[in-house]
Amino acid sequence: MNPSVPPTPDSPGRKTNIPGKSSPRQKQQVEGVPPNSKTPADQEKQQQQREPERVATETSTASSSTSATGDGKGAVIGEYVLGETIGKGTFGKVKLGLHTLTGEKVAVKILEKKRIVQAADVERVAREIKILKRNRHPNVIQLYEVIDSPDRIFLIMEHIDGGEMFEYIVAHHRIREPEAAFLFRQIVEGLAYLHSNEVTHRDLKPENLLLQSNNHNSRQQQQQATDSTLLVKIVDFGLSNTHDGGRLLRTACGSPCYAAPEMIQGRLYRGPIADMWSLGVVLFAMVCGFLPFEDSNTNMLYKKILSANYKMPTFLSASVQDLIRRILETDPDKRYTVDKILQHPWLAGVQKPDISGYDVGDGTKSDELKTRHKLVLSQLESLGLSAEEVQSALSKKSFNRFTASYYLLDSKLQRLVRNRIIPAPTSGNALINRSTPSSDNKRQDRLQVRTGGSDARITSSGSAGGSSKTIEVTGTTHRVPESPRRRSNPHHPPQQQHSET
Repeated sequence: MNPSVPPTPDSPGRKTNIPGKSSPRQKQQVEGVPPNSKTPADQEKQQQQREPERVATETSTASSSTSATGDGKGAVIGEYVLGETIGKGTFGKVKLGLHTLTGEKVAVKILEKKRIVQAADVERVAREIKILKRNRHPNVIQLYEVIDSPDRIFLIMEHIDGGEMFEYIVAHHRIREPEAAFLFRQIVEGLAYLHSNEVTHRDLKPENLLLQSNNHNSRQQQQQATDSTLLVKIVDFGLSNTHDGGRLLRTACGSPCYAAPEMIQGRLYRGPIADMWSLGVVLFAMVCGFLPFEDSNTNMLYKKILSANYKMPTFLSASVQDLIRRILETDPDKRYTVDKILQHPWLAGVQKPDISGYDVGDGTKSDELKTRHKLVLSQLESLGLSAEEVQSALSKKSFNRFTASYYLLDSKLQRLVRNRIIPAPTSGNALINRSTPSSDNKRQDRLQVRTGGSDARITSSGSAGGSSKTIEVTGTTHRVPESPRRRSNPHHPPQQQHSET
């Protein structure tokens, strides 16, 4: 077998429905860099001295308001107050954050430059940021802002509140087919977008699919499946690569149980087709509650994958069995593509979630989007941001404080409308009440966040419906929400959202 194939996850022989999460270093192969490769000593030393600067150059420059108070709880980075740690990875951690201007929650991925010293690591981080900047789709995690400081890079990202698909499968044992079809279609739509954008994910698995509540859907969708209001977000692009011009990839990476046959054979492979295999394994795990290919012996695991040696449970419908077989096809030329998957009878009649108001950032706007755009610009001006500067940043597709504030406020407005807390925007709907005079006649700025019909209250990370805390920004005092205690499982480690690999 190809020695570059990453090893199986820790404790592979334990009896669980779906295996535990792999450690980040087990998946860290980088395209075009052989394992254990080294540059000449003099070049390596010079390169290591320059790498933090290179990473800084390939991201955006820090805003003048960036604080240097560290990244501990309560620290202020740009216009964000940092909260608790919600994930850890190779290059740093992920923290819950609060955007003080809009009151919206974000996930702040912190990359320590002192850990990014090898050429392969620099390439990987730069590529991940580049790929994140390419993406804007309702089923793909969104990057809002990149803040560069002397010793860290802060990636300000969309915060997802519903946990991982991995934990959802564990909690439900398996997902019944009507709901699974609704969720699976979203994964396919997101993957189709990535592939059309010439991005290959290469680490598609339930741990890298986050769920977000989307309360307002059509009555027909709610009748199809009890929990069909969930949105799926594809996350973690640490192992992703581009296949510009259809170029072939060669690095074996990702989680072994989800790896395509051609990848573990060490052959050149087409990225999107390899992603399809992983997608088939994900579908199997969703509807069955366990993986098609498992073995404590690495060589035996690879043999099962190469021969597509798995057993289909009898409780599955004939339609989903047929779709799984067509995706888990060992011959890449015969394997189903996203177009064929979307045309399969199992997905017939499965509707998309209500994302009609989502702005994909391509410049085309419906009347609803135009109205909302004007309203958001007006609100941002009332908060001290120039509408002209915001519009300029949007046109340039920048990732700075102006675009971040715009998309966060726009996301907030969409949520309030979707949950029917406010009517669809016309003109002048107030999203934020500001500048309430205090008893000593001093001006205080208060951000009131309205979610679930309650002013100044926000549901913290974790499943929807968890405990909530008031968020108030008065002067320099900041209160950041705590997450409710996460559900523990004797077979699986705690959830790590947006964990960096």
